[in-house]
Amino acid sequence: MDGSSALSRVVELDALRGLAALAVVAYHYTTHYGNLVGHVQPLPFGFAAGNYGVHLFFLISGFVIFMSLERTRTAMDFVVSRVSRLYPAYWAALMVSAAVIYTIGLPEQRLPLGDLLLDVTMVQQILGGEHLDGSYWTLQVELFFYAQMLFWFAVGQLKRVHWIIGAWLVLAVIYGQTAGHGVLFSDSTRELLILRHFPFFALGILFYRLRSKPGEHPLNITLIALTLVAIGLAGPPVLVLVAMVCCGIFALFVGGHLKWLCWAPFAFLGAISYSLYLLHQAIGFALIHLLEQSGVSTGVAMVLALGAALALASAITFLVERPAMNWIRAAWRQHRPPLART
Repeated sequence: MDGSSALSRVVELDALRGLAALAVVAYHYTTHYGNLVGHVQPLPFGFAAGNYGVHLFFLISGFVIFMSLERTRTAMDFVVSRVSRLYPAYWAALMVSAAVIYTIGLPEQRLPLGDLLLDVTMVQQILGGEHLDGSYWTLQVELFFYAQMLFWFAVGQLKRVHWIIGAWLVLAVIYGQTAGHGVLFSDSTRELLILRHFPFFALGILFYRLRSKPGEHPLNITLIALTLVAIGLAGPPVLVLVAMVCCGIFALFVGGHLKWLCWAPFAFLGAISYSLYLLHQAIGFALIHLLEQSGVSTGVAMVLALGAALALASAITFLVERPAMNWIRAAWRQHRPPLART
């Protein structure tokens, strides 16, 4: 999310990511924990809608990654940028989560050593491993999206992104329709091409184009509408509603109507959102279970788990994620080869 665009725009995107992360936390601590483990005092409410916060993440990634690639010097610059952003915080969160789980966690949270080692890769799912934290499944999806976009950048075809999106949407619809009739793509093909999730990334790309290329408005609006149709054809009907809500949020963002998200607390939440997402579920479940079994009320246990997740996320963001990212990027800038003169 570097670049010369107005800082308020970047802060708005970060704040949206932070709010989406908080929605996912609320879903996991209420509805998901209740279904998987069961609260000692069953809650009279849940927050199932928070599960769809990940779809807003995908839109944000589509917007930001395409913006980043348009400003990227070389493919290796992009790789270093993404690795420095994702992996240091992920490895730190993995170690902290493992330390908590193997001391106070539920027995079913404790993975075999082989799976735990696979988790270091961030693509453990396609390698046949289990996630230490259930939230990690989206990271593989994000990585494969980055890889696909990096490929199109490397072969100089990002200028044909509308054709790429169109072809990808056709594949997503074919996958959805054939799966509904019991004819399945191979798991590897489905995951590598992120066929279940790509339409949401596509919406993010199209909203970026809508913002940055005024002359393309009719084309981008038409493709946004076709993407919504594709989502309806490829998946369950609820995802159309989710996509429409996400599109409404992004329409407000692109139109400059979300400047209130630049408020400092939202900006801070956005800053720690990645680490919060990485840390909250497995650690939160372990803490909620321990506290409830110790006689703490369910509501208080959830609030304390959220407080712990926010504190740990802040520590990893400012003690690991930011310093490591800055160090890796500075080292790369110092040693990267110069561009060939043409």
